Amino acid sequence: MTINLKLYVERSNYDACSNEGWPTYDEYIQGKKSDVKSIQDGIDAWERIWIQDGIKFPIETATACQNKWTWSSIYLNLLSTASCHRVKPVEISLENFDDFHNTPKKLEDRSRMLQGLWPNGDGGLWPNGGCEYCKDMEDSGGFSDRMHVNTIRKLTPIEVETDFTATRVTPKIVEIFAQNTCNLSCIYCNTGLSSKIEQENIKFGDFKQKGVHIPVVNVPVATQEYFDKFLNWLDNNIQSLLRLHLLGGETFLQHDLMNSVLEIIGRKPNPKLEFNVFSNCNVPDRYWDKYTNAIQQLQESGHIRIFDLTASIDCWGPQSSYVRSGLNLDKFESRMAWAVTQPWIRLNINQTITAMTIKTMPDLVEKINKYSEHTQIGHYFQFYTGPQMFQHPKNFGWSEWENDFDRLFNTMREDNWDQQQARQRMAGLKQQLQQVKEPNIEEIRKLQTYLNELDRRRGTDWRELFPFIAEYE
Repeated sequence: MTINLKLYVERSNYDACSNEGWPTYDEYIQGKKSDVKSIQDGIDAWERIWIQDGIKFPIETATACQNKWTWSSIYLNLLSTASCHRVKPVEISLENFDDFHNTPKKLEDRSRMLQGLWPNGDGGLWPNGGCEYCKDMEDSGGFSDRMHVNTIRKLTPIEVETDFTATRVTPKIVEIFAQNTCNLSCIYCNTGLSSKIEQENIKFGDFKQKGVHIPVVNVPVATQEYFDKFLNWLDNNIQSLLRLHLLGGETFLQHDLMNSVLEIIGRKPNPKLEFNVFSNCNVPDRYWDKYTNAIQQLQESGHIRIFDLTASIDCWGPQSSYVRSGLNLDKFESRMAWAVTQPWIRLNINQTITAMTIKTMPDLVEKINKYSEHTQIGHYFQFYTGPQMFQHPKNFGWSEWENDFDRLFNTMREDNWDQQQARQRMAGLKQQLQQVKEPNIEEIRKLQTYLNELDRRRGTDWRELFPFIAEYE
């Protein structure tokens, strides 16, 4: 089989590594060899390294995002799908469920990206269909998630390997939100992802005051037909996936999902599969032990390549327990400490950045540094996106966060590869905030109103933990 070298080797890497006597990059891509055996042996050895690293995403237009081609999020309880978790979901029907990766909207978005255009949106909350998260980052000169995922190898759909213009493709990454069952009620979350918030809203009723709306929404449970459709698709396709993500709510409390997926993996091993479970690491011991033991057995028997435990936490200290209401921080830390000792686990930390989390994010990074002394811990984060944009830190202006970011960057380790990657992405968030010179008092007042209502419902006191917000009263 003839290898398409352009899928493996970028011009910049070739030019940086080439020595005297090597063909030019264009000649190399066309298959030209050196007449000198020692030189060609060096080229061949170098080439084997890049081929082993895997295929890079070959579509290089100004807006193309590998996630659009390779990733699908499925929201069973909302009967919808998206090409990443920030993008506005589109409806999927029961009849066409198996084509969730190639809905008309996803095909349209890929076609626009092939032309160097951003996807179309609704002109309101989703002006670019959700891709404005990365667009805004890039417009400010930052390093976006789109730019990051395009550097990840081995995720190119098989159809794109032979046709760089293919839009109907096979997914390599699938993540599933099955139900909203959860034991926490994070202040930036919603009823679609937290049963605790759903119950709280039903108890206290619809709240609408000073531009803030906390509605009562009865979230439908994923119908058995949709749940069975997903499991049937997974049964037929598990061995073609490179990554499978399970999310909640709290995934380790979604027993139908966990038991069904583990049973499929047990019957149909995929030694290339990276199995990823998102968790708040606060579930009862009996469930934690049951599922982690089962996953360990799958990994050690070769049914999966690695288990990614993605621990969800946003900052550290009492502020973290306010933001993630119900969080037992000691239990979280004990499970974090345990996970880094398990060779079959790859631990990641995932956080949502809001106005309430930035000031104690450096304390979280210090914990990551502590537990990554002998292992790597992935660190991922994103600004809040959603209908309650008064939680976004941009509303305070850059001067509020300047010292916090100085401390944050001083805390992030430069000798740790994961932290180097995190520093690059964090620099993009910093550049976005630096563009905001003045606070948006109207949005800050909405935030105060929202926090006042949460305090009334939960018996908490936001002013004690976030005094800088009270300065705007």
